[in-house]
Amino acid sequence: MMPKTTLVKSITSLSEARYCSGMMVDYISFDLNPDSPDYVPITKFEEIKNWLSGVKILGSFETSDIFQIIDTLNTYSLDGFIFSENQNSMLDDLEVSDKFLEVSKDTEFDENLNIYYIIYTGPIENAVIWANGYNVLLGYEFENVDDQSDYLAGYAFKGSKELRPGINNYDGLMEALEKLEDRV
Repeated sequence: MMPKTTLVKSITSLSEARYCSGMMVDYISFDLNPDSPDYVPITKFEEIKNWLSGVKILGSFETSDIFQIIDTLNTYSLDGFIFSENQNSMLDDLEVSDKFLEVSKDTEFDENLNIYYIIYTGPIENAVIWANGYNVLLGYEFENVDDQSDYLAGYAFKGSKELRPGINNYDGLMEALEKLEDRV
């Protein structure tokens, strides 16, 4: 088990998803927007999901249409959702157990939103600002694991593309997760 909460976003292959599950990552996420290069269709998603245990499954979908997100949540039976900073107005309108919001240094939103995790993607020195009232995951650089600040709830990383079936280069992710594992 990792000493801090971990999330890996944009999973596209079974091998990477199984690696994350085996390393006791808390959350993995799939891009569910058909226009995205990281899109995972429902058949591939179900194939991957059926091989996993112990990890919560999230989705992300870059759209301003709340009904597309609701349909995606229902179709994929997700444990949670990652909202981009321009989707923050939808947070209170969607019923999903684990809500994540990606923010950068300049993100503005209602501080009373019903959200549990903030994925902070701005300069590390400003991440502490978001830690007042929220659990902050530092994302998405692998080097962020070197920051062991007490205010951090954990880390978010991005997955990598499979080069061809069974061949995936996720060395950066492996190194980052192994560093975290060594802290236990």
